[in-house]
Amino acid sequence: MATKKAVELLRAGNIDGFNQWVKERRKKGKSAVDLDDKDLSGLKLAAADLRDAHLNGANLRKCDLRGANLHGARLRQADLRGSDLRDADLSDADLRKAKLKKTSLKQANVAGARGLK
Repeated sequence: MATKKAVELLRAGNIDGFNQWVKERRKKGKSAVDLDDKDLSGLKLAAADLRDAHLNGANLRKCDLRGANLHGARLRQADLRGSDLRDADLSDADLRKAKLKKTSLKQANVAGARGLK
């Protein structure tokens, strides 16, 4: 049910609502948002709170992730081709086998990120 709510908020472009929902989940001690294998391609996710999110195998092609917080996110085999990750926090993220062709990482924090060459 949580995954469905997260996807609905993100697809509706309600980033503030999504961030508030994530904040409430954390207050209740809930685990990270599970978006493994979800199709979120082309969405505007700028400034989204995706800390520790499970995004393994997710389709994030051509997403606007500027300023998004992806600290500790699991992005193994995620498709990020053509996405904008400028100013995003990817510290300690797992990007092993992620597709990053034509992805903008300008000013992104990649300290401790795995899978970047």
